[in-house]
Amino acid sequence: MTAMEPGLVFVFSIIALVVGTFAYKIIKHGGFKAAMFGSSIKRTVGEVEGGGSRMFRMKLRVHELGGSSDKAVGVELVAKSLASYQMLPVSLSHQEAQKLIRLLQSATNRSGGSV
Repeated sequence: MTAMEPGLVFVFSIIALVVGTFAYKIIKHGGFKAAMFGSSIKRTVGEVEGGGSRMFRMKLRVHELGGSSDKAVGVELVAKSLASYQMLPVSLSHQEAQKLIRLLQSATNRSGGSV
């Protein structure tokens, strides 16, 4: 039996550490999406579909998170096309969520649109 190269052992150790850490987060928070937010998801509040073509679709989902006060609201941006899927999670504190609400209200009031 031959010994493995030290560099190869190091690379496999780093890969195992990264995979193990993410697997732990998936188990701890209750799923892949919750692990991406770094907090459990209490409930999904709703979603809005963004403008796009038939080939490219975007959705914005809002989640109530069950973590600490610095991770109270989760905003999930999902972009799908024929050959790809991307999910970008953003965790917001109560204060940051309130600021986002004010910014969205300001943008809709200024444009004269009705929500």
